[in-house]
Amino acid sequence: MNTRLKGLAAVQPSSAAMDHEGRKLLASGAPSGKEPLVVDGAASLAVGTALEECYEFAGLRLSPKRRTLLRDGERVAIGGRALDLLSLLVSQAGNVVSFSDLMRLVWPNVTVEEANVRVQMNILRKILSQWDEASRAINTVPNRGYCFVLPVRHHPNGVVPSSSKVQKHPALPILTNRIVGRDDAIQIIEDALDQSRLVTITGPGGIGKTTVAIATAKRYAEKFQGEIRFVDFSNVTDGAGAAQVISEALHVPTERDVLESLCEHLGVNETLLILDTCEHIVEPVAVLAERLLSHCSNLKLLVTSREALRATGEWIHSLPSLTFPAEGEEIEEKDIAKFSAVTLFIDRVRSSTRFEPCRRDLPKIAEICRKLDGIPLALEFAAARVAELGLREIAARLDDCFSILTRGRRTALPRHRTLAAAFDWSYGLLSQEEQRMLVRLAAFGGSFTAERAITSCAGTACRRTSDVFYSLLDKSFLAVETASEAPMFRLLETTRAYAASVVCSPRRSGRGL
Repeated sequence: MNTRLKGLAAVQPSSAAMDHEGRKLLASGAPSGKEPLVVDGAASLAVGTALEECYEFAGLRLSPKRRTLLRDGERVAIGGRALDLLSLLVSQAGNVVSFSDLMRLVWPNVTVEEANVRVQMNILRKILSQWDEASRAINTVPNRGYCFVLPVRHHPNGVVPSSSKVQKHPALPILTNRIVGRDDAIQIIEDALDQSRLVTITGPGGIGKTTVAIATAKRYAEKFQGEIRFVDFSNVTDGAGAAQVISEALHVPTERDVLESLCEHLGVNETLLILDTCEHIVEPVAVLAERLLSHCSNLKLLVTSREALRATGEWIHSLPSLTFPAEGEEIEEKDIAKFSAVTLFIDRVRSSTRFEPCRRDLPKIAEICRKLDGIPLALEFAAARVAELGLREIAARLDDCFSILTRGRRTALPRHRTLAAAFDWSYGLLSQEEQRMLVRLAAFGGSFTAERAITSCAGTACRRTSDVFYSLLDKSFLAVETASEAPMFRLLETTRAYAASVVCSPRRSGRGL
């Protein structure tokens, strides 16, 4: 699924998922007994606005969870499917939402044709055309999908302040999960954007590069007067495709040369582009970045990639793991906030089940965080299994973490749905020599010097052993420790476990070993 939908966690209940009683309550405006429903009239609108997330655009107020669309306090007649489409598009305002994503999220577990989407889209457009300011809210992007193009006010808590401003940058994805342990990184990257026009966030898969980039952009938007756009490169295969996707994100007509049109647009408009997931096309992105920056003095680029672009003027921030207690270190309840990995793990467990950790739980939580290297994506997978497996069993089975960390979000990209899939994506981008050396290094225990690693791997079908070793470092497969006189290197435990599993897995070993 497109990473522009990463921030969309629990999509509003679809019309197919609503039960009969819920529909009767919605139609009648009667309260459900659990929380007040918004009903017709301005007085009733005030009852629930402080409790539920809502969006405002063109004089309309959309409440996805309450499944209502209001105009001047009066409910607008709209069918369930059309409302689902509108909720999805508005939540991703400024981004192109593909046909496949629309069908998957609005018609879950149902096989539908694109024609069904077009029919419902025509119904939705007809409803919005009742008001001139909303009549052109949705653009069709040929062969791609649809894009909601009007400015949107987003009220996460449903509170509508009297001085509410129109969202300046509606194209940034909405982050629904609480960000934990990244305040320092966000501040560092924000400061770097003030000084540099090309800033790259690097780190291993699942470390949270995209989340930090979006959060930084949202904070930077408070002082940035230009245009900000999020551009997903996960499905792009070359430089031409990268330029095309940027053009689509900026709504730049491409009747002539795409790059020329881009430079013309970016040359006169102050712009910040977030280029997300660049590791698989790092060389063409580096060339494109240098070309754009050399022709567009008002352009800034914030890049996420497992490895740096190594482009002119690039400033690099390597995103570290979240913090966790050292082995043998005792932790008490008052210490939880000191360790961001522990805090995130507990927060994510609480999102799926009632959970109040007691003192005896903390050593197991610390062990889980340590074995998973403080990597946010891995911790979220582990947290999702606590309700059924319990802390003790998860901690005991993490030596084979790929067999249990298999429950990612249904709406996530395929490579983010299991821990193994996340590593498969990264491993598949390595050359055969890099794959061989990674497997060889998995046999090392603890830290090692570069000299030891290079010497040990010589003669193992790696012709350029030194170059291959440092390439693995550049691609975030190795962690470096600089506390001693000479740099020491190591594999993260999850990386070591994956590399060791490659030897035993025909499916994975066939990818290059």
